[in-house]
Amino acid sequence: MTDLITSEAASIVPFDPETRERVRTILESGIADNTRRAYAGDLRYFWSWARLALGLAEAYPVQLAAVVRFITDHLEGLPESVDAALVAEGAKARTGVHSLATVARRLAALSVAHEAQGVENPVQLPQVRALLSAARRGKARQGLGTQKKRAATLDVLNAMLETCGSDLRGVRDRALLLFAFASGGRRRSEVAAAKVENLNTVPGGFLYRIPWSKTDQQGVGREVPVLGRAAVALQAWLEAAGIVAGNLFRAVDRSGGVGAKLSEKAVARIVKKRARLAGLDADKFAAHSLRSGFVTEAGRKGVSRNDAMALTGHKSSAVFDGYYEAGAVAKNKAARLADD
Repeated sequence: MTDLITSEAASIVPFDPETRERVRTILESGIADNTRRAYAGDLRYFWSWARLALGLAEAYPVQLAAVVRFITDHLEGLPESVDAALVAEGAKARTGVHSLATVARRLAALSVAHEAQGVENPVQLPQVRALLSAARRGKARQGLGTQKKRAATLDVLNAMLETCGSDLRGVRDRALLLFAFASGGRRRSEVAAAKVENLNTVPGGFLYRIPWSKTDQQGVGREVPVLGRAAVALQAWLEAAGIVAGNLFRAVDRSGGVGAKLSEKAVARIVKKRARLAGLDADKFAAHSLRSGFVTEAGRKGVSRNDAMALTGHKSSAVFDGYYEAGAVAKNKAARLADD
């Protein structure tokens, strides 16, 4: 551990100011707006901690010892005075350790900042990777691994849909929930960005072209179906709202007026709201519940992995399989060996 702490990252020749600014522009253009805002907040937090805990002003590269100290402070416990000061400054909502996911997210922001500066990136060093990997294994052995949100399977989706009335918000929410689920479990970013111009009418409904996604950073694009009751609900919303161009899903004010596009957070709030109205624990649901619900339902119904992944757009089966197997496990013949 001593070697880990004292080993320092070797600096490389940094970019000149003009190149650094160009690199920053390119990097930022490839990052979604909400991710950019999250990175900015995480960087502010890191430097608040660095100032209070180590007396450091913002400067790059950050030494390896500081990154390691950040990890240990936030997983094992901050000095009480530093923790209290961070809360007093508004950098933290409450005293206490971070989750491993929060630590990893803050380090991701720090990593991007180093790449933009063109200096040695301590976050990518083997020592940091090894420390985080050991922390993940430790949490898993304690039964404290990442807690996934509940999957909105078909039974849950139907319960949510039952809460959608005939008012304009109800018509919108019904269309949004069905569009997100039936087209392959769309991410909230994809739902918020969905546009009429990418919607093509076909027998039985629509084909929606996804021009860009988390797993399609180059913007190759692909089409997914919106058929059956999902298509009926979407058509009803478009007609009721008078939408003929631009974003598919938009805000509805108290007087029933149709406003600007929905944000990603608004999509998540709609899912939580409908879960709560359905008598479910809204804290256990998120916008991603529709995506995981689609995959889980595909496993339940015996839909092939290839067919389901063709709609979800998963490039790796690792995450997909976790939900798919959860749905398919009840169909496993070995599950009833005790009944024979």
